[in-house]
Amino acid sequence: MQLTLFSKKSLTLKAIRFRIVVKKINYIIYTLVIAFSFSFSINAQTLNEGKGLYLEGKFAEALPAFEKAIKSSPKNASYNQWYGTCLLETGRVEDSKQYLTFAASKKLIEAYNSLGKAHYLLYEFEESAAAFTKYKEALIKEKKEIAADAVTPLIDRSQRAARLLSNCEDIQIIDSVIIDKNNFLRAYSFSQECGILEMRGDKVVYTNHLNDKRYFADKEGDRLQLYSEINLQNNWTDKRHLSLSNDSISNDNYPFVLQDGITIYFASTGNNSIGGYDLFITRYNANNDSYFTPNQMGMPFNSIYNDYMMVIDEINNVGYFATDRYQPIDKVVIYTFIPNREVISINSNNNDELINRAKITSIKDSWNNQMDYKSYIAQLHKNLKEEQNIKKREFFFVINDKIIYYTLDDFENDAAKQAFLKSQQIENSIEVLNKELEEHRKEFAKGNRSNQRLNSNILSKESKIESLILQLEETQRNARNFEIKYLRK
Repeated sequence: MQLTLFSKKSLTLKAIRFRIVVKKINYIIYTLVIAFSFSFSINAQTLNEGKGLYLEGKFAEALPAFEKAIKSSPKNASYNQWYGTCLLETGRVEDSKQYLTFAASKKLIEAYNSLGKAHYLLYEFEESAAAFTKYKEALIKEKKEIAADAVTPLIDRSQRAARLLSNCEDIQIIDSVIIDKNNFLRAYSFSQECGILEMRGDKVVYTNHLNDKRYFADKEGDRLQLYSEINLQNNWTDKRHLSLSNDSISNDNYPFVLQDGITIYFASTGNNSIGGYDLFITRYNANNDSYFTPNQMGMPFNSIYNDYMMVIDEINNVGYFATDRYQPIDKVVIYTFIPNREVISINSNNNDELINRAKITSIKDSWNNQMDYKSYIAQLHKNLKEEQNIKKREFFFVINDKIIYYTLDDFENDAAKQAFLKSQQIENSIEVLNKELEEHRKEFAKGNRSNQRLNSNILSKESKIESLILQLEETQRNARNFEIKYLRK
């Protein structure tokens, strides 16, 4: 069969058109392949850079690379682990959990570690302990015993925090104020009968209401430890170390002592702290001149952040403590609360409620609907203001175990007042002589030991001071006796 001229032309045109279409398709495919390859190259480079930043601990810088990677491959376990860890380390803890959970389900070892941290920060302490346990088990399988041992304290800490959460105290928090960390004691306002708190440099010093004993932290090697001193004739002496911690690396600080002189609140980074400084309580054991094993206070007083400077005003039935939870680096919040006579745990099976109360998400959640807190706070401020107006402390003078005088107007017997005034004059003379004696001793230390006049002055002033101390004791004793006899009548 022969084709006509028309048929041959039609076939030729179809063939040409077919070839053109094939060429176009090939060109499109080639362009897509090139574009895909280029895109893959760019993403791979960005991902590699992200890995490098991740290994350097620069999680914020690494985050965009892993965010792109996770969008292109959402089921990639490594991407999930890297991205989740970056979210965790940059403060997006809640967002990190789903990615870390997925990575952990694929048995990526480091995902367990990050997931344990995320759960801990979210107050999901049982889940945190479970994640850290899996992390430890995985390390043991990898024969990394040293690394596995380092995880044990994290498991223990999560378990302790879980116990504290389950027994969160039902405490009424009535007020809060955010204040500069360097000047946080300004927010504490309590009865003078409870003593005095002062900042001396970067340390807090607590002095009892009798002004005869004080407590403070001081350096012992590389750590802060608590000490006490006794005031004898206006000289702070007998510095004694308070052995409170169970380890050799913790810091003990921020002491406060109740009016019984036995119960001590303090903050420590040891003693099984669940995060930074935790609040502890202990009592003096007079039988062997030591302190009982400190007890860790529960939530909401303690948190996974720094909690310290517990003060209980027994006169006005109010307490204070400081914490830096959820605060900028230079701020702390001071909470005011009504102390319970005994620990009362929150009765709830709702874990979210327990977490919010432990975190102190809202102080109103702790309120009793039948309580008028505005009136309570107003009365508290009124009591403290009246006390400050009444007792302007010019000095501390102990009459007996129950009576302390702070001003001359406190004296009711004139002979007692005159004896006390004489004792103040003697104290001033002793202070002047002590300063002069100190200067003479400095001269003596410089090498003027052969100066007979200098030696004579030193001996003379030492003798005068000894004599004046005896006079001081006698006049103070007379002042007390005159006042006590008058009061008895």
